Amino acid sequence: AGELVAAGAFGAAMSLLKTQIGAIDFEPLKPIFLDLHAASFAVCPALHGVPSILTHLDQTHLRDASAQPPSAPSLIFSLTALEEMLRAAYRLVTEGKFSDALRMFTRILRTIPFTVVATAKEAADVRELVTICREYHTAIRCELRRKELKEGNEDVAKRGAELAAYFTHAKLQPAHTVLALRQAMNVFFKLRNFNLCAGFCRRLLELNAGPKIAEQARAVLTACERSPGDAVPLNYDPRNPFDLCPITFQPIYKGYKSAVDPYTKARFAPECEGQISPLGDFVRVGAEGTGLAVCAAAAAAAGTGGMH
Repeated sequence: AGELVAAGAFGAAMSLLKTQIGAIDFEPLKPIFLDLHAASFAVCPALHGVPSILTHLDQTHLRDASAQPPSAPSLIFSLTALEEMLRAAYRLVTEGKFSDALRMFTRILRTIPFTVVATAKEAADVRELVTICREYHTAIRCELRRKELKEGNEDVAKRGAELAAYFTHAKLQPAHTVLALRQAMNVFFKLRNFNLCAGFCRRLLELNAGPKIAEQARAVLTACERSPGDAVPLNYDPRNPFDLCPITFQPIYKGYKSAVDPYTKARFAPECEGQISPLGDFVRVGAEGTGLAVCAAAAAAAGTGGMH
């Protein structure tokens, strides 16, 4: 799709993305379309009074092969650039700047479909990047939803605890999982759900967090073991694997029906089918998709890559 956009074939690119990943709303992708296309050519000044010459840039052109026919338009997105964006997003999470981090993960998810790589290994790295962004995007939105809750009755406290617990089950970097577990430990101890709180303490200790954090976790664990029990019933079972719906923020336990985002493979509650996935805001939940193709060699073999 990236090569089609760079070449100015916007309609063909949109049709391809709809087929591959169920993309239906292209308004959020408009800046990427325009930037990618504009960067695929250069303007060369001519003689006075003569219009400038528009020169299209070839991504595989070699300086000593001037007679080589053009193969594909130049692209501005690469796996290296995506990985640098991911590192920046990680730093924002570490600093607690969740809203900024969310914007960065959204940007990565919107950029990936327009990235073209050369090898199967790089294509696998891109797919892994989609999974990482899915986990972080949903986890951060879950935490932001928890922070939006106003302190009040028991129902609000209950919902806040559930969201704090769900946050700990996202597949995050160990340092970020530690942050989530510390928060859940404090929330559940305050709620007097000591059995569940003890579970968060043990998970913290298993992660070999720093001495100060480990000391706190052991102290809280000891207090929980002195007063076993959970005061407030919750929609949370740590022993039963689940996926978190990115729209309802309710767990979808293994074996339960769900609708799938064909781009990120996120699972949604069945009632969310047909809605726009919040993971990038351009894919329809439950749409059929052949799968994202970002490897130039594979795309060419399938007849979907490059310019012919």
